[in-house]
Amino acid sequence: MFINNNLRVKIDEEYKILWIGVDLQEKLCYSMKFLDNLTYVKDLIVYLIKKEDIKYVVAYSLNKGVWNLGGDLEYFVDCIKNGKKSDLKDYAYKCIELVYNFNNTYDLDVFSTCVVQGNAFGGGFESALSGNFILAEESAKFSFPEIIFGTFPGMGAYSFLTKRVGYQMAHEIINSNKTYTAPEIHDLRIIDKVCEDGHGLSEMSLMIKNGELEKYISDPFLNICNKVSREELLNVVDVWIDKAFTLTDNNLNRMSKLANFQNRKIQREQEVEPKLEREMKLAQAESILDVPPEKNK
Repeated sequence: MFINNNLRVKIDEEYKILWIGVDLQEKLCYSMKFLDNLTYVKDLIVYLIKKEDIKYVVAYSLNKGVWNLGGDLEYFVDCIKNGKKSDLKDYAYKCIELVYNFNNTYDLDVFSTCVVQGNAFGGGFESALSGNFILAEESAKFSFPEIIFGTFPGMGAYSFLTKRVGYQMAHEIINSNKTYTAPEIHDLRIIDKVCEDGHGLSEMSLMIKNGELEKYISDPFLNICNKVSREELLNVVDVWIDKAFTLTDNNLNRMSKLANFQNRKIQREQEVEPKLEREMKLAQAESILDVPPEKNK
């Protein structure tokens, strides 16, 4: 079922899985409208987890070839050029709530996972990193482009990457301006598993139903050490906000060019993927999630 324009949820009552399909719609990035929608439904997600005694929360994308392209650069440029620091802070703090809630599994005894089926850039990469277990399809790509326009990813990248690979490696990756393939990022031990394209949902379903994630859930140290505090995330994003208002016109011009790419990407998707094809894709996802484990191999 849809719980708003951006989220489609499905509950597997037998295996206690809450599947959350993310549909970005008007922008393939974290727009303020999208963040507001997530804020409004947080209590509903918590209610569903408690009511259905959910054990796993799995986030996946309903957008073709894209997990998420990151922050709303068009909005950033507008806020910075017009001195709207409070607006940018509001945006950034909502991003922090998004990644904090998923990383800390809404302060409930559940396990959060991500199925990355397309490009995860900037804030999109950060949101994927917030999951306790990350599965990516082979063609997925990962990048932090923020260095191009003089800033850094401020919504969790340093914290989540440091947890996984240490500060020095995290700093190197963030400042490399490199686009990593799924196998490369897996070799760095940043994500947990890679599967063939088109098999992300079925692979995650199979892993859960076969009990392959139990070793992660039952490891108390992993569950403690993987979590990042809200205070740490806010401290980092406050540095990011201050940095944003020191960017030069040249930095902002580069940011605008990347924002135009974000806009063109959603326009192409809307042109290439008509409504009927989109409905077929949704139906296909539904059918995959309904397949019993022995048929999902």
